[in-house]
Amino acid sequence: MPKVKATRDEEQGASSSKRRRTEEPPPQQQHHLYLILDDWALGYSIRKIDVSSGALDPLLQLPNGVAREAAAIRLPPPIFRLNARRGLPMFFAAALGSSIVALHPKEEDDRLLLGRGRGIPNCGGAVFDVHKSYLEFIPRPTGSQLMPVYFSIGNKLLALAPHSLQLLDLSPMDEDPGLECELGSLSWRELPDAPFHSAEVVSYAVLPGERATTIFASVGLFTDDATYSFQVMADDGSTCWKLVGEWVLPFHGRGYFDPALNAWVGLSKYCLETGHVCACQLVSPTSSDCPGWKFSKEKLFSDDPAETHVGATLVYMGGRSRFCLLECVVVYYKQYRRAKPYHFEDKDADQQPFRYFYRVTTFSLGES
Repeated sequence: MPKVKATRDEEQGASSSKRRRTEEPPPQQQHHLYLILDDWALGYSIRKIDVSSGALDPLLQLPNGVAREAAAIRLPPPIFRLNARRGLPMFFAAALGSSIVALHPKEEDDRLLLGRGRGIPNCGGAVFDVHKSYLEFIPRPTGSQLMPVYFSIGNKLLALAPHSLQLLDLSPMDEDPGLECELGSLSWRELPDAPFHSAEVVSYAVLPGERATTIFASVGLFTDDATYSFQVMADDGSTCWKLVGEWVLPFHGRGYFDPALNAWVGLSKYCLETGHVCACQLVSPTSSDCPGWKFSKEKLFSDDPAETHVGATLVYMGGRSRFCLLECVVVYYKQYRRAKPYHFEDKDADQQPFRYFYRVTTFSLGES
């Protein structure tokens, strides 16, 4: 077969084509949101949703109201089910890397849950790695764990309870996967107690540093407004609790440290700014000045009168100030005095008098 030599124009076209192929941007990294739902008879289900850029466009472009049903997508099937006491979502600790930590009390631990008794360390906790689909058991904190607040610092987990602050280092699990907790390699370490009750915490945040990481907790439900700080040193040392100032962080729950903005970001806790994102200046552990903050102009919660807001969670996605907002709303189709709880896998789900919808929004924050 005779060889064909390309002309100059063809050579230029071929080289341009090669150049275009080499200059094509790398494939976009996928981001996944893992929903923990209290929808299983024996506990909770974990479901995986793709929140990469563009994956949610068909949903976000449709308006509310009548188009809600057309936009709705059935939740994907569970990737894992966790057998744990239902109705206790507060015992899911903040995710550590790709791991979800669950520290639910057992059925026989009602006295411990209510703050009576000291408790014995055991393997009642669990760590599920969503990437490896691997489950590992860990010890639970000792003592009363009513209304806990969890802080994650690298591979370390801090559990703030009514009368204790404890730290668990999960680094040995990375060094020796499959490690059994009864070997004693994992244990909670007691730290100085907080000068407030964990149920009083209204907002909190973490400020990482080279030598120490500082946690901030604001209280003010039934007491005067105040914010406290506590430092965990890089060499596993710690300091004592310190009163930072008589003010509270402006978040409803957790605020995320965003290195790109050099600020904390969270959902506003104030009624007039409900549904708005709030960016708050960082606070030095040695300063007592109240930080400044500002709110987003756009409200991210639903304004549809047919929808009743149930709750919302903000998740930091990393990168250039990327965030994901998950809002849960309920829509009532019939008026019943007592509606039975919704179950995602019921065959007659469409006949129920109300339905839950989850609205997922991804966005980026700028410096202006």
